Amino acid sequence: MKPLAKVFTTMFGSEHLDSESARSRQIHREWDRQRSRAASPSERAEIDAIFSRAL
Repeated sequence: MKPLAKVFTTMFGSEHLDSESARSRQIHREWDRQRSRAASPSERAEIDAIFSRAL
């Protein structure tokens, strides 16, 4: 359900985002992209650790 909500927010979210919100959204998008490419649970955990430090 969460990915569907992201799609609608991206498509219909017309409110102006400040730079911090835009940066956070960009990080989360890349995080999701990298998690989907992970080959193993340990690789996914490493990706989570890296991206959680960025936030």
